[in-house]
Amino acid sequence: MKIVVADDSKMWRAVLKDFLNSEGYDVVMANDGLEAYFKIHEEIPNVVISDVVMPGLNGYQLCRLLRNDPNFSSIPILLLTASSESLNKFWSKYSGANAYIQKDSKDGLKQISLKLREMGKTLGLEQKPNPINGKRAFGDTLDKLFAEISLRGEVRKLFNHVEDMNYTIRRINDLMRDLFEIKAMALLSITLNEMALYSSVTDFEFLEGWMVSQLVRPSFPQKKRYIRIDGETETKGLAQISKVMSFDLKEQGVITIWRDRTFSNREIGSFSIISEELGGVLKIGVQLEEYRRNANFDDLTGLANYRALEGELRKLWDDGKNFVLSIMDIDHFKKVNDTYGHAIGNEVLSSIGKILRDFAKDFNFFAARFGGEEFIVISEKKENFFEIVDNIRTKIEKARLSKSVPELIVTISAGIAERNGFNSFTEVVEMADQALYKAKERGRNKVLNYEAK
Repeated sequence: MKIVVADDSKMWRAVLKDFLNSEGYDVVMANDGLEAYFKIHEEIPNVVISDVVMPGLNGYQLCRLLRNDPNFSSIPILLLTASSESLNKFWSKYSGANAYIQKDSKDGLKQISLKLREMGKTLGLEQKPNPINGKRAFGDTLDKLFAEISLRGEVRKLFNHVEDMNYTIRRINDLMRDLFEIKAMALLSITLNEMALYSSVTDFEFLEGWMVSQLVRPSFPQKKRYIRIDGETETKGLAQISKVMSFDLKEQGVITIWRDRTFSNREIGSFSIISEELGGVLKIGVQLEEYRRNANFDDLTGLANYRALEGELRKLWDDGKNFVLSIMDIDHFKKVNDTYGHAIGNEVLSSIGKILRDFAKDFNFFAARFGGEEFIVISEKKENFFEIVDNIRTKIEKARLSKSVPELIVTISAGIAERNGFNSFTEVVEMADQALYKAKERGRNKVLNYEAK
């Protein structure tokens, strides 16, 4: 068995060489960690024994470098130290050493002998690499290490922008274009609740199916978003590489890039490093989006919640903008729950939420769930607001809001009030509520404007 021993102490080099030779081992000595690194690549030993505290390259650093080298990732490494601090034991294990021994302890040499015998039982089965120039190997390792640090650093800068995932994805696209001169990129972010596909390729449905198939444990959430990164791109005939992005061993999504020439092994390695870091970026970004959504949106209806409603009203008021507001209430909603159960009631609320979202998108107004079976819509445009609210009322009356009970007919009543003439947004809400109450008194399924007394 050949052993490379690294120790900056002349005395301990002599002690260890004499002891290991007496045990029948072929020993190659090195004065420090860097010299040991060179000799490991030139001598191809079976085992490495290294002191921990050495100038230049210490034992921990030597261990980490070897563990990151595919040729020596599994070579047995025994770390020695004169220190008894528990931290040394922790860092030895963290750096990837197989064993840690306090060399000047009473039975230190005996422990070394026992460990080498244990290691010897598993040696001889692995295929050894060919000897190479150690200094060249060290230079290559430093190049790879610096490149990896730089790449990881560039991606980690994106953590500063994860509150805006659209911006973050575009920054990722820019990074890929700078590094690999790509023609197109697609990134799939997937959780149990939502799938978001960002792509410069327009065939979203095909991309979705293909990218989901790359995941080991794919999920198929009902919510989907397709977001165009840039203009239409044709990928036919282009070379592509893909990578699953993970964080804490959990899949966060898939990234694919295309260009008009093949990717080298070095480029594929760099792409893998970037993908590893992107898993963390996606994880934090999705968590922030979910937190923001939970903080400002009502899960059942998909509308803004009371907190977001209050923020919208406060902003409009503080900015001095005029606005018109309507409160809507489902007629006899308690009867719906009592007759059909709360599950059907939730179907009704969800369906009304969808109708309000559609109207809000078409007519550019703010819609929120006020609480229970009440909703509020706000517009900065007074023109035609009454007609829009009445159209919502008609749409709800004609809609089949429950798939489980298709014969169920639901109506709403609504009251409208305008900002002008009131001293706070709370008063505007109260006056709209008064108009709503009068609509209920006059038979329900009506929309009324507030009328000052």
